[in-house]
Amino acid sequence: MPRINKRQTATLSLIASLGPFQFDMYLPALPALMLFMHTTDTMVQLTITASLFGMAAGQLLVGPLIDALGRRKPLIIALSVFVLASIACLSATNVLWMIVARFVLGFSAASGFVINNAFIRDVANGQNASRLYSTQAAISSLAPVVAPLIGGQLLLLGDWHVVFIFLAILGAAVLIMAMYLMPESLPLENRSALSFGATFASWGSVLKDRRFVAIGLVGGLLFGQVCVFISGAPFALEGEFKLSATEYTFAFATVTIVMFSANSINRYLLQKVASIKMLRYGLSQALFSALYLTVVNLLGIHQLAVTLIGFALAISAMGFCMANLMGLAMRDHGERAGTAAGLIGFSNSIVGAIAAPLTSIFFGLTVVGVTSFMSLFLLAAAVLGFVALRKEMPGAH
Repeated sequence: MPRINKRQTATLSLIASLGPFQFDMYLPALPALMLFMHTTDTMVQLTITASLFGMAAGQLLVGPLIDALGRRKPLIIALSVFVLASIACLSATNVLWMIVARFVLGFSAASGFVINNAFIRDVANGQNASRLYSTQAAISSLAPVVAPLIGGQLLLLGDWHVVFIFLAILGAAVLIMAMYLMPESLPLENRSALSFGATFASWGSVLKDRRFVAIGLVGGLLFGQVCVFISGAPFALEGEFKLSATEYTFAFATVTIVMFSANSINRYLLQKVASIKMLRYGLSQALFSALYLTVVNLLGIHQLAVTLIGFALAISAMGFCMANLMGLAMRDHGERAGTAAGLIGFSNSIVGAIAAPLTSIFFGLTVVGVTSFMSLFLLAAAVLGFVALRKEMPGAH
């Protein structure tokens, strides 16, 4: 079994960061993008939804593909498409063009999640894999902290176009690193057949595992509340608290720094504590966050600090859940690691893609609307997680 070195770990984290970067960098510019393209807030949110649908479709297809073709060549192709899609976004003259380009950008970014997690499953298992997933999560979670800050500063230099110039340059740099540093981790003899029949059979084999399906749904619900935050918070915070785009980036960074800290704490504690225990703590925090946000809304307490605390509690629950969910989900599917990773990513992205536009349609882009919708996702994730994994024993992984 090959081993992973520090440079490869850093490269994997940068690849994984492309997904958050293509989400978060232009969030401060969403209201301005709406005005530039003479469209509505719902249509602008659909650019996020398109990216999520692209990620969902990409992960569903990339998983079986990399189980048949290996990890390296699909990664190089996907990163090349990421650069081209960034240029297409840069060239967009109307919102429909942007929606299509964002779909392709999300599709290409999806390979980072799938290939990274499949690569880790190739080189590690059990508790060691959970630590590697957590290491990657801790490093790549810096992206949501750094991305809006960079985006806010770039917007001081120009309009939303400069964001996609940066993404194209970043994608090209990561492509070069991958070409020089990332080896092939899946031997020829371990590869599956590449056909529609084999793909459906591979999906079916993984989806027969009810435990895996439950874990995927929990992860999807948790990611759904993050997407509600991502798509709704710029309008809610800038609108109700009169924050500028730059001020919003600092508020957003405050929340994501807490998430980064949670990932780091989770990684450290996994040296001594079983991942299922860390997951149960994360689900407890998700439940507490739902109660906190609900009470704040019922009492009508909507100061900026109180709201940011609620957002931070909710988003940072991910730091104690997602890496451990991934480790548990991948445990029994080493022979189909790409397919399993792709299905987990598909679950996350499809729930997020559905959740993002529903925020404005059914709840409204206000603090109450955004936090109420987040609370529903947090509550559902916590209940499903505790019930589905109630018999999971520490030390079994």
